[in-house]
Amino acid sequence: MKQHIKWITSILLVVFLAFSFLSCQNTPDVNEDGSFTITFVDFEGDIIQETTCFPGEACTITTPSNPDNIGNRYFVRWSVWESEYASLEENTTITPIYTLDNRVLVIANREVLFYSFFIMLGILTALMLGLREAKRMKVNQDHLIDGFLWIVPVAILGARLWYVVFEWNQFIYGGFFPSILRALGFASGTLDFSTFGLSGLAIHGAFFTAIVCAYFFTKAKKINIYQVLDLVAVGFIIAQVFGRWGNFFNQEAHGPLVGGLTGGVANLSLEEQFNHLRYTIGLPEFIVNNMYIRQGFHSFTLEPVSGYYHPTFFYELFFNFIGFLIMLVLRRLRFIKFGELFSFYLIWYGANRIFIEILRTDPLTFVFLGITFKSAIVTSVLMILGGIALSLWIRFKQRGEGYDTLPGLLNFPKK
Repeated sequence: MKQHIKWITSILLVVFLAFSFLSCQNTPDVNEDGSFTITFVDFEGDIIQETTCFPGEACTITTPSNPDNIGNRYFVRWSVWESEYASLEENTTITPIYTLDNRVLVIANREVLFYSFFIMLGILTALMLGLREAKRMKVNQDHLIDGFLWIVPVAILGARLWYVVFEWNQFIYGGFFPSILRALGFASGTLDFSTFGLSGLAIHGAFFTAIVCAYFFTKAKKINIYQVLDLVAVGFIIAQVFGRWGNFFNQEAHGPLVGGLTGGVANLSLEEQFNHLRYTIGLPEFIVNNMYIRQGFHSFTLEPVSGYYHPTFFYELFFNFIGFLIMLVLRRLRFIKFGELFSFYLIWYGANRIFIEILRTDPLTFVFLGITFKSAIVTSVLMILGGIALSLWIRFKQRGEGYDTLPGLLNFPKK
C-alpha cells in the first residue's frame, strides 16, 4: 500500500511540474520581425486593442476607454501606467484591474457579504481559542459554551445600539415602531426581511455589553471572573482582526486620501498614491487596489475625490494581531496574574484605536458643552485608564492567583 502511495505521489508531482512548465511558456519577448505588440484585454482575456511598435521608433499607445464594471466590482486602472508606455520594448499584455467583490455568494437574490462572513469567522475563532484555554484553566467548557450562546447575540445587539445612539438621525424618525425596526436592522422601517441587515455596528458597544453580561454570568456560575475576562480579551482582539477584513471588502472605515487635498484637488497623482501605499508603506497589491474608492462612494464628505485612501482597517488589524501574539505569550508567563490580560487588552486596543481614529474620516461623534468629540477616542482613553487601574488593583490589592498555577508555562533558563 505504501508503494502505491509513493507511485501516486510521484505521478501527481510529474503532472504538476508539467503544467507548471507549460504555464511558464509565455509569449516571445518580440515578434519575428523584431517588432513588439502592446495588447489590451478585458476581464475575460478577450483582446480589446492591439498596437504594434518597433524598437527605436516613436510609437503612440492609446489607452482604450474604461471597460464596464462587473457586478459589485468596478474598474480601477490598467495594469500598466501610462507613464510606463514609453519604456515598453517587448510584447506586453495590459489587463484591467478591478476592486474586489464584497459578496461571498448570492442565494435567492440575498447577498452574503464578506462583512458578515468575517464577523462570524472571528467569533468562531474566538470560541475555539477560548475552549482550548479554558481546558488549561480548568474552567468548565460547557459553561463557556453556554455563556457564548447568550452573550454573543446580546453583544451584537449592543454593538448595533451603540452605533444607533451616535447616528440617531439615520434611524429614529417617522414614528416609534418604524424607528425601532430601523434600529434593529430593518432598513425599510417595516418587518420586511428582504431589507434586513446590520450594516452599522460599533465594536465598543459589543465589548461593554459582553463585559456586563460576563460579570453576571460568572456570578451565576461561580466562576473566577478574572479568568473569564482574560478569555474574553484574547477572543475579542482576534475577532477584531477578522472583522476588519469585512470593512476592507466594503471599502469603509478608511482614512484620508493618500497625499491629502489642497483646495479640493489631490496633491498626488493616482500613480503616486498607488506607489506610496504599494512601495513606500509596502502593502500587498490586492489591498492597494481595493483602496481605490470612487468619489462620493459613501458620501462626498468621506470621499471628496476618486483616489487611493489610507487603509486604516489594515493598520488597526495589524496592531491588533501583534497584541494578540503578545497576549498568547503573556499567558504563558509565571508573573502574570489572572485579569492582567484583560488590562493589557484595554490599554493596547485603546492606544491602537486612538491612533486609528485620528486618521479615520467616518468617526462616530457627539457634542458636549459645545465641543465635538470622537466617541471612540473618548472611550479609548477611558479604556486605557481603566486598564491601568485594574492592573494596579489586581497586582497590589487583589493579589489573586496567576498563570503560575497553570501548566504549559514558558521556562526561561536561569543565568
